[in-house]
Amino acid sequence: MDRADVALLEALQADSSLSVAQLAELAGVSASACHRRIKALEAAGIITSYAAQVDSGRLGLKLQAFVEITLTSQSREAMDRFEAAVGDFDDILECHLMSGQADYLLRVAATDLEQYDRIHRDCLARLPGVSAMRSAFAIRRIKRWQGYPVPRG
Repeated sequence: MDRADVALLEALQADSSLSVAQLAELAGVSASACHRRIKALEAAGIITSYAAQVDSGRLGLKLQAFVEITLTSQSREAMDRFEAAVGDFDDILECHLMSGQADYLLRVAATDLEQYDRIHRDCLARLPGVSAMRSAFAIRRIKRWQGYPVPRG
């Protein structure tokens, strides 16, 4: 990955709506070379998708919860059942298999505590194999995720 690829990845992570011409100018390459490089980064699996960043607060989702999940068993079958069930619930925004005390960390967004209670009862409590759940609520976002740092070779 050279300087132009790094520039493209940084620019696309900051604003994926930029035109090829704008990206080419930022990367210091021609538009056709820029297009080829982007296609190569996609083919290599480095760029996996394009998406808009949405302000959750403006959607009314003012409550962000992080939920630690501990399973009754760490068998492959138990973990497979849990992970498959997580995919069935749109209210679960992210799920990470963790090291440490909890087996999984989930991220959930809700309008308020009342909606979180509904999500907890109708979604989280229905996940298979859960022995313990611990919820923590974000008070205020300090830094928004802006993309991955791109290694400079």
